[in-house]
Amino acid sequence: MKRTTEKEKILLEAERRAYRYEQEYRDCAQCTLLTIQELLGLESEGALKAATGFAGGIGRSSSVCGAFTGGVMALGLKYGRDLPTMKHPDAEKRLALFREIEERLDRLIRRLSDKFVETYGSTICKDIETKLFGRSFDKWNPEERKEKDRLGGHDDKCPSVVGNGTRWVAELILEEEEKEEKERNGLGHGAETGWLEE
Repeated sequence: MKRTTEKEKILLEAERRAYRYEQEYRDCAQCTLLTIQELLGLESEGALKAATGFAGGIGRSSSVCGAFTGGVMALGLKYGRDLPTMKHPDAEKRLALFREIEERLDRLIRRLSDKFVETYGSTICKDIETKLFGRSFDKWNPEERKEKDRLGGHDDKCPSVVGNGTRWVAELILEEEEKEEKERNGLGHGAETGWLEE
């Protein structure tokens, strides 16, 4: 009998909670971000409020998937540049810090993007809808939104994307933390595991 690890428990909870939040509260970006905030201690009401406009592919425009953008926001909360770093008085040091932060985020976001593309063919909301429903929806049109809901948009389709995306973000963060721990303990670099390997 396989024993569930603490990491796997967190990943399962991330997927389940985000799925449930999308069903109950809607707003894919907020549901993704909120779940990561709660499970990994990254709470920021300002960031959660800012995520509101990313739902439905950014303002219902069917552009970049809200689960993806919510995930990017969560990665930014964890690894992004803070104000003291942004305004560091030494320009050379400021640029070096920025490049280090940017390289890490770029690597993590690329891996998240690769997983969305591998699973859904895209990070674009309308493309993901087409994969899940066989068509996309004009989310500015109330009748189209009703049709999406009638076809399971918020019963299982979007919740599954939000659940998966949130799990992938949590896995990225947990793997990054494991890597940092190994480096702190002198066990070397690059101990990445799982499907997210580069």
